[in-house]
Amino acid sequence: MPFLRFSTILALVLGSPAFAGSSLFQQKGFIQNEQGEQCWYHQEVVEGSHYFYDGVTANIGVLSLDDQTCMKASELGQTVNKMMINNVISRWYSRSDANFQTRESELFPTSLLQKRGQCIQSKKYPAIGIVVDYEESRESIVRVRHGMSAQGCTQ
Repeated sequence: MPFLRFSTILALVLGSPAFAGSSLFQQKGFIQNEQGEQCWYHQEVVEGSHYFYDGVTANIGVLSLDDQTCMKASELGQTVNKMMINNVISRWYSRSDANFQTRESELFPTSLLQKRGQCIQSKKYPAIGIVVDYEESRESIVRVRHGMSAQGCTQ
């Protein structure tokens, strides 16, 4: 029974638009790629999603790039492009002083109850993380799903 109470509380917290950052998601904008080009995107909020968690719903953002070749991998792979995406996404979560670890090498493999993607950890607030999953097609990032982690990121 304690897990049921915990998962109910967790669902309320993760599903809350104010906490999850979904009210702050920018619907349209651009992210610079490794070459400094503007990659335009549009974004939608999916409420009550099970994408990152089994048994717990959460509001997530789905950021889709308008030009599906703009975030093309280079000789460095997707290292710079992922960092640029993470820098933009992390602004929509927590406070400006959260200091998220947005480099690809700093991403954690998971967080509590997370079933896919990676986790961006706040350096200042250990309990705050962002779950993120990059969708690629033909060596280019075309879509990114993101949401609030249940707690801080874990190894």
